[in-house]
Amino acid sequence: KFRPDSASTIVGVAQAAAAEIERRLRSPKPITMAIGTGRKLKAAVEQLAEIECPQHRLVSLTGNIAADGSAWFYNVIFSMTETVKAKIFPMPLPVIASSREEREMLHQQPVIRQTLQIAAEADITFVGIGDLGPSAPLYVDGFITEAELKALQKAGAVAEIVGWAFDAQGKLIEGLTNDRVASAPMPSRERSLGVALAMGDRKLPGIIAALNRRLVNGLITDERTASKWLASK
Repeated sequence: KFRPDSASTIVGVAQAAAAEIERRLRSPKPITMAIGTGRKLKAAVEQLAEIECPQHRLVSLTGNIAADGSAWFYNVIFSMTETVKAKIFPMPLPVIASSREEREMLHQQPVIRQTLQIAAEADITFVGIGDLGPSAPLYVDGFITEAELKALQKAGAVAEIVGWAFDAQGKLIEGLTNDRVASAPMPSRERSLGVALAMGDRKLPGIIAALNRRLVNGLITDERTASKWLASK
């Protein structure tokens, strides 16, 4: 678990995350780093210094195509290309496919299969946790409809990581939009580190669920959120 010493702000969390990402990328030993999405994660990578690290692989866990066919603003991997000189593998997919069948068809394409395999081999992963309240990022950014959001809420969903919705116990929701999420699964936490960037009361149920279920096994947050998480144990 990582915790910044700075004040309880998005900037503090972004600075702590940027420092950890940069530390990993400056390692001479080749690594594979998987990257998710999120406003805090994007803020973190925008603070990275220029790094020449051709020995590393950076791979996106999520698609980069928004619902209207445009590039998704919060797809972090493209922000990293401005400063990080490494082998970069975007996921050329929609964030959420139109159907389960479309997702399966897309995942069978050779380029996609290769990218999914690289993602599965990640040594470290950085993701955001999106809440599924009225201002859920998936809804606000246009990836799911209001009706789909309400269906997820009715099914008990409290948060999502790279589109995969889960309940207060950290269990993935069966069916609904999870049938159409085109993102790669989170890499194995048994052999790698999965770090979430999240803070605030809206994110707390998702943070607690993700850590308790080991959807992630690392956290970068502020002191206030960390204290509330510890108090919940």
